[in-house]
Amino acid sequence: MAETMDRRRFLAFAAGSVALGAAVVLTGCSSGSSSSTPTTPTTTYTDKHASVAANHGHTFTLTAAQQQAAADAKIYSGGSAPHSHKIAISAADVAAIAGGTTWSGRTSAVDFDGHSHVITFN
Repeated sequence: MAETMDRRRFLAFAAGSVALGAAVVLTGCSSGSSSSTPTTPTTTYTDKHASVAANHGHTFTLTAAQQQAAADAKIYSGGSAPHSHKIAISAADVAAIAGGTTWSGRTSAVDFDGHSHVITFN
């Protein structure tokens, strides 16, 4: 009978140890810890300037704000040319350019003799 008592004590002790171990683990997982909060990567947008084929003073800039908006964009040429051109870029293409993908498109003539330019971002 003494052997059964020792076994019972051992089992009771083991059960208590398992319960204590679970309490320690649960205490370590409290939601009050800010060090385990995942962070979201931050994207930094900068203006992107296109290269212009057969250029005679045009500049095209896809602004950081346009990239962040990720919407369709219409860009009118700036620079020293005596006329302007326009290019329309879809929202998907704006996102691709913002992500570093090379993109090319052809401008339309806004107020000149109908010539156009191929512009390339990235």
